Amino acid sequence: KARLLEAGGDIQQAADVIDAGRDLDHQDRYINNQTTKTFLRAGREEDAKKRIALFTREQGSPEQYLYDMQCAWYELELADLLRRKGEFGKSLRKYMAVVKHYEDYHEDQFDFHSYCIRKVTMRAYCDLLRFEDDLWGLPHYGRAAEEIAKIHLHIHDNPSALESDAEPDYSKMTPAERKKAKNMARKKKNAAAKGGSKSDTKSNNTNGGSGNVKKSKPHAIDEDPSGKELLALNHLDEAKKYAAILARHAPKSISSWALQYDVSVRRGKMLMGLQALFKMKSIDSNSPQLFSRVVDFSQRLGSRSSKCHDTSEEIISAEFPKLMGGKTLSEFVKSAIERVKSDAASDLPMRTAVAKAIVSSGVGSAPDSLSVILDSKLNCRSANVDSCREALKFIESVGGQSGKGQFQALVVTKFPFLKDF
Repeated sequence: KARLLEAGGDIQQAADVIDAGRDLDHQDRYINNQTTKTFLRAGREEDAKKRIALFTREQGSPEQYLYDMQCAWYELELADLLRRKGEFGKSLRKYMAVVKHYEDYHEDQFDFHSYCIRKVTMRAYCDLLRFEDDLWGLPHYGRAAEEIAKIHLHIHDNPSALESDAEPDYSKMTPAERKKAKNMARKKKNAAAKGGSKSDTKSNNTNGGSGNVKKSKPHAIDEDPSGKELLALNHLDEAKKYAAILARHAPKSISSWALQYDVSVRRGKMLMGLQALFKMKSIDSNSPQLFSRVVDFSQRLGSRSSKCHDTSEEIISAEFPKLMGGKTLSEFVKSAIERVKSDAASDLPMRTAVAKAIVSSGVGSAPDSLSVILDSKLNCRSANVDSCREALKFIESVGGQSGKGQFQALVVTKFPFLKDF
């Protein structure tokens, strides 16, 4: 029932339903984990921490225990929640924790070399080596690395995303606004100090309160709980590092090459970006990610101030038209419009990508772009809650209030449980 409610759009009720199921059997670790995951997806962080703490040790912090146990799924879900809230530093810390787990897996393999030869467990040893060969392409690592790179690219493109944590400019405020802002800043500071002292007191009580209680292993103090050190790194270099790892170890994933393209064009490496586009085409030639990036590449070629090396320019001039079928940008976009309109079941993400291309390339007007999305009546493939939110974001950006109302009515009809859309 909770899964149906989540698919229908009511994640809050889904969390309440699965929590009611968990309450029927307090010894079931699996449903407790599913409850925690659903709470995190619903944005209810405190409820999720209370549920996951039921199956952790009583001593110390539950999150530290989960880190020691290398519980990657919890850290990924919590990192996604923090990213959605705009707390990029804390989100990066959780994603980096998952990356650290995989680095530990890689280092720990050396402990088995002499042991496996001495105990003659060669079959298990060969299985371990095969596992290590594909280590950096495993789903959890790929998800963490991809989100780390995306956060760094987002901050690189939008430096103002970090200004919310900065000290406000009191000089431009009225006396009443200044007083209110200082009170809010003082409350935030006191709340943070109170939270830290509470956790310290709890750890002291659990470690030394009673002689009968087993003392927990002391952990290192976290000197950067907000992830400020991670936010101070060179964002483009960090994104480049993880994009290169995914391109090498997860070459069959189209998102790996989409990320490689996004990093390459921001670095001015147009030839690497072109290579990523051809890799994407070999995986899925009808992908909306490929279409939007081909349009972006064409626009960048026309608007750049300086050209690449002569050899690179020759390769780009000879190879890039193959991606567009020898068409100009306007012809390429118009052919995509005809294709999605002729197929009523074409993907909603593809329709959204084509609508964005209509506006960015100047092929049509805002109403023309809205018609590409609205004509489908949401009777198309991949019309889920996330893709509908992405389409709504575009509709709001072009200022179509009537189109926004029509689209919201279609979404509510398709997802009757959806709230706050």
